[in-house]
Amino acid sequence: MSVKNTTEQIKHPAGKLIVLLYYKFVHLPDPAYEMRVHKMVCESIGLKGRIIIAEEGINGTVCGTRSQVKKYIDYMNGHRYFDGVVFKESRSIGQAFPKMIVKVRDEIVTLRHKVDLKNTGTYVKPEELHDMLERGEDVVMIDMRNSYEYKVGRFENAIQPDTTKFYELPDKVKQMKALKDKKIVTYCTGGIRCEKASALLKEEGFNDVGQLEGGIVKYLEKFPDGHFIGKNFVFDGRMTTNSETESGKQVLAECEHCGAKCDRYLDCTKPDCHQLFICCDDCEKKYEGLCPVAVKELAKK
Repeated sequence: MSVKNTTEQIKHPAGKLIVLLYYKFVHLPDPAYEMRVHKMVCESIGLKGRIIIAEEGINGTVCGTRSQVKKYIDYMNGHRYFDGVVFKESRSIGQAFPKMIVKVRDEIVTLRHKVDLKNTGTYVKPEELHDMLERGEDVVMIDMRNSYEYKVGRFENAIQPDTTKFYELPDKVKQMKALKDKKIVTYCTGGIRCEKASALLKEEGFNDVGQLEGGIVKYLEKFPDGHFIGKNFVFDGRMTTNSETESGKQVLAECEHCGAKCDRYLDCTKPDCHQLFICCDDCEKKYEGLCPVAVKELAKK
């Protein structure tokens, strides 16, 4: 996933633009038609963002002014398939996306494994989760995001299944059977990956599975200095959110070149790489924005 590093958008969370994150699992008989109409609607409103549509539903992030996102929400609420979507809202000091992209895919979040979405984990509201963690309840938090997202921010004591792509999860879950009798709460950015992941865990024999309703975004709305520490990675030009809170100021990661404490992402400048990696200012200059793998490859030539 290539995302431009625009750190100036992170510094002022009270920006003028609104970012909406949302998804809905719903059967769409003609995804290609929905894609064409959806793109026209978004462009007519003036939104920018990235939306995936498949037979199983819709998954999107859009950015615009308050007036623009209100028009979009009104459109979605009046749609026969997309009404009832729960929108997660955050702010951006500038436009978080370069353009409006709407695509048709096989899945709205790629697991490459069929699960029963009628048998997902129980929703756990942010307030419920916060109370559990405040009480020190014996619960295992499993981060269903990718490892590079987990590096810069996560719930205290959460585990991550060592995935760099969501579709690696079915194999990784088989290595987690020792946890199947534990109380599990899965989480991700906005909830969509937990929806499928919790169904997968139940399929694999996990007995007590919950999923954080609304994901990290909704939890941070309620508890910006709660039990989520570090920054929340997002797939847009902001790169991370939650940078202005006390918990968000904690730096959990290290520069992948020198090991200095750092949580700043770069997109590798090697044209055929574009690997997201964590890099300090000094190493960005020293290695001209190249990731460690690219540096090694170029050194061999």
